[in-house]
Amino acid sequence: MTFTSNKVFNLGSAAFRQWRSTHSHCQYIHGYNLTANITFECEELDDKNWCADFGCFKGLKTILKNTFDHKLVVAGDDPELESFQKLDEKGVVQLVVLQSGVGCERFAEHVLKTADKFIERVTDGRVRVKSVQINEHDDNFATCYRQDVKVDSFSANIFEPSDTNEVLEDIHGAVATVDLSVIDEQPTTESSDSPTSTANPRAAAVGKVNGTKTKGGWFDGTTWG
Repeated sequence: MTFTSNKVFNLGSAAFRQWRSTHSHCQYIHGYNLTANITFECEELDDKNWCADFGCFKGLKTILKNTFDHKLVVAGDDPELESFQKLDEKGVVQLVVLQSGVGCERFAEHVLKTADKFIERVTDGRVRVKSVQINEHDDNFATCYRQDVKVDSFSANIFEPSDTNEVLEDIHGAVATVDLSVIDEQPTTESSDSPTSTANPRAAAVGKVNGTKTKGGWFDGTTWG
């Protein structure tokens, strides 16, 4: 028997651009208040008859905030990456670089991998992430679904902190400074990771969580302009 539960996270106000979309205005910097609907899945409930204990998500919220909220998120292959890094160095933007790319679909993929690693750690592998839906607004959303094969190949150091202000390797290769102290306040030990610009480790906090329920459910991965 399989059980699922859903938690909606407000990722905060994020700006990004899809530089390959030269046929549309999506090539320009634009932004949304992004939300993520994460579906958790398990075969065995915990001793409280829960799939996932929502009380353990403070650390995950911090990770996601450090990735999206009030950030300029750009692709690792953006031809203007150096220009954005200079703006980051000047303190004009807080830059986050995702090597896999940007847009709702890629954001859904990123959140799925991050949340899956997180919940696997705090539940000793009992719970996994089934899908993630990213919403730009009520009309635009995209979903990423878990593959049949477990996401074991997703390597990250986000759950092995040595102190509360540790420089962690981003899951896509960037570097960010993350305050891990919030994890220690949780009933279960957790830790956080956020992909940010190597140009300026100021890359900061990520946003609040706001649930926008849409037709397709969380993490349907499609990006529109």
